[in-house]
Amino acid sequence: MRAGLCAGLGVLLAGTCLCAEQGQGDGSRPQPLTFYTFAELLAKAERVVVAEVGPAQDGAAVLLVRETLKALENDPKYLEAERLKRAAELLANDKLNVSPPKPPARIRAVGEQLRLPPEGTQAIFFLWDRVAEEGKAGPAYRLAHPQCIYDIELLEQVKAGAARPRAVADGRYLRDWDREMARRARQRQANEALFKLKAGDAVMGLRLGMPRAALAMRGDNSFSVAVRVENTRARDQAVYNGPAGGYGVLLRPKKEGLASVVVRQSSANMGTDNAVLNIADEADFTTVGGNGFLAKELFFDAKDYPGLRGLDGEYAVSVFFSTEQDGKGLDLGAPVWTGAMVSEEVPLAFQARAPEKR
Repeated sequence: MRAGLCAGLGVLLAGTCLCAEQGQGDGSRPQPLTFYTFAELLAKAERVVVAEVGPAQDGAAVLLVRETLKALENDPKYLEAERLKRAAELLANDKLNVSPPKPPARIRAVGEQLRLPPEGTQAIFFLWDRVAEEGKAGPAYRLAHPQCIYDIELLEQVKAGAARPRAVADGRYLRDWDREMARRARQRQANEALFKLKAGDAVMGLRLGMPRAALAMRGDNSFSVAVRVENTRARDQAVYNGPAGGYGVLLRPKKEGLASVVVRQSSANMGTDNAVLNIADEADFTTVGGNGFLAKELFFDAKDYPGLRGLDGEYAVSVFFSTEQDGKGLDLGAPVWTGAMVSEEVPLAFQARAPEKR
């Protein structure tokens, strides 16, 4: 059963880019999905059920409910025609049976939906996009979000969260894949914001320059950029210069139809958790003297960013720096700069390497 569910979800969990985040930067991208924490998911779902995938009927998949973990009847804010009618009957006749109606035994999944696991497989379903009211065939929901379906192995965790929602209101995600997709969604939004910044502008007294960009001799599209962080003010400013980074490059293709690319310098290969890297101390900050500058050399290795190998043609390259490291609680002797800034662009011609023959 579990293997069938994993196969059904495989198309959703595969194919994500590990080398560089891509984005058009022109507002033409489709609206990205929002990924929810466990608590947000429980609050969003009208129903949470354990169901077996049954045979399709009348063009709709049928979910055979085996256990209801959250039902509409448990939601005091929900009002539907049947509940209003029942309330009127109760007011008119106090001898009516006041027991709540039973949850539906069948739920239809209609319209564009995720690829469901094979028939007979049990899974956990979070349902919120209702497209039809209750009826003899059961309510109908659209399954269009990857967080609508979860492996049955998470049942005990979901039960505990449904019983005590406050206990899971700490920002956790139900599975690691959700957390990763949420992180990528946040980074995609940050990338789009970078493309909207005005190149070469001074931000809170600092300006970013890029004197040059050059391809490496190895011919795999690895390249280096020279970076110059200039302090336009007479007073000193401290800037984060630690292992969590903050630097990267924006690559705009000159050829129409190609996607712009954002490549961030990453510490993923250092074998240290990001939460640890983000704990800063005094040694992670550098003071940029009044009217002075900080010079750096950044190298983007195609071994670390394999997507670079596929770039081909002329690109406009700019370097960016973005940080929220404010040095709070540290004795740095100068105000700490936070924000985001982008340099002016310089041209760089990439050449895709032909696949090696075996």
